[in-house]
Amino acid sequence: QFQKEAVSLFSTTSTSMPSTSSKNTPQFKNKAYLGIGSNLGNRHDHMITALSLLQNSTTTHTSITRTSHLHETKPMYVLDQPSFLNGVVEISTSLSPMELLNTLKQIEETCGRELKGGVRYGPRVIDLDILLYYSEQKEVSVKEHNLTIPHPLMTEREFVLSPLCDVHPLLKHPTTNATILDTLKALYESGVKKEAVRVLPLPRNRLLAFNQTLIMGILNVTPDSFSDGGQYYSKEEGNIKKAVEEALYMVNECDVDVIDVGGESTRPGSKEVAVEEEMKRVLPVIEEIRRVSDVPISIDTRHSDVAKAAIKAGADIINDVSGGTFDPQMLPTASSLSVPIILMHSRGTPETMSKLTNYNNVVEDVASELWDRVHDAENHGIYKWNIMLDAGIGFAKGYEENVSLLKHGNGKLRDLLQDASMLWGPSRKRFIGTIVEEEDAKERDFGTIGACLAVICGGGSTNDEMDGNKEWRRGVGCHMLRVHNVKAVKQAVMVMDAIHKAD
Repeated sequence: QFQKEAVSLFSTTSTSMPSTSSKNTPQFKNKAYLGIGSNLGNRHDHMITALSLLQNSTTTHTSITRTSHLHETKPMYVLDQPSFLNGVVEISTSLSPMELLNTLKQIEETCGRELKGGVRYGPRVIDLDILLYYSEQKEVSVKEHNLTIPHPLMTEREFVLSPLCDVHPLLKHPTTNATILDTLKALYESGVKKEAVRVLPLPRNRLLAFNQTLIMGILNVTPDSFSDGGQYYSKEEGNIKKAVEEALYMVNECDVDVIDVGGESTRPGSKEVAVEEEMKRVLPVIEEIRRVSDVPISIDTRHSDVAKAAIKAGADIINDVSGGTFDPQMLPTASSLSVPIILMHSRGTPETMSKLTNYNNVVEDVASELWDRVHDAENHGIYKWNIMLDAGIGFAKGYEENVSLLKHGNGKLRDLLQDASMLWGPSRKRFIGTIVEEEDAKERDFGTIGACLAVICGGGSTNDEMDGNKEWRRGVGCHMLRVHNVKAVKQAVMVMDAIHKAD
């Protein structure tokens, strides 16, 4: 049933695609799609500020209902300027088109943009454009001296079409009657190179670019993790030497993209660790890694207090194996910090999840339950571009469920999740040991490589309208892999990515 609903959602040609906004968010009769971009200073911070002004002002009468991923693009028209960060937001508003335009101009000016005397198509702190506008679900066209709707240049701009595809790929352009997806496809077929790269914004004006499969290295500072428990953990308070050395090895020798620091084992059957103890384990390690390296750091935790303290200590990403369900303050915390959060699929807790492995169809059920997590996150004000999903290999799943998810991860599951940014964590898991008959988790690295390559390859699309459109999967076969043996997997993935991108 969920698969049918997802395909129907993709196939709609109207603007009635279900919203992910909160039930408490005001809904107005008008809907608009806005382009948002920046190429000066801290681009992501400028975008967050602009959207906050748009949504929180008592006079704008506007709510944000959905957002795209963020895409980094080269400049058009005026080429001698920095790259842009671009996105699209869907809004619900009581404002007329001209009122909305005036509001957007006021926001641009408040954010520091020079509205008079600047270079046309030149650098800007913030850029807000009305792309499409609907009143009571009917298309609205405007042609005034300072406003034209639909935006007259949107069909030639990859930096508009690519993020708009994230929001509503089968929305039809009011003038051409072609879907946004088909319009983007036609743009590429006309000879325009595919240059927009999906990115994950990080604190301190940094990005992770998904133009290749990224590798997250596991650094457990625990005494009892299933594979490396005790290896980088010391009972001596302040003794973090081994953990930091391993982190620097992953950075300097393995070219790791993200280091995932965890202070609580979540292996099946493990018990909860007190927040104070978890902080003692992870915070000194994060602080020292940040002191000596700028490598992106994620904090692997179910506790919002740990997440908040870790971000303050220098971490960049929250990685929550409960998908934000364990601690009711986790999603509000991630929202207030404006940092990315990885929402993993699981059921129950590590103590109970082994008994919660019944599924009607594991791929559809996991997708449906992850959608619930996405909706909850968005209802708490977390934008789509700050959300990654994890299918939760080994969490509340048996052997058959794990291999089925890996088989369909880059096909059916990715379709059902509307090409969400995905993290996969099959490293050294028990199902690999079952296949290769290896009890020692540390000896499962070769099998781990096989699992990682399988999810990059994945299966074909299950949606006839999307099948054959390479632009729907506008990037690598897998966004990020969480692994123990970084060097081995990194080499394998680099080769696989090169093959995957070949003509």
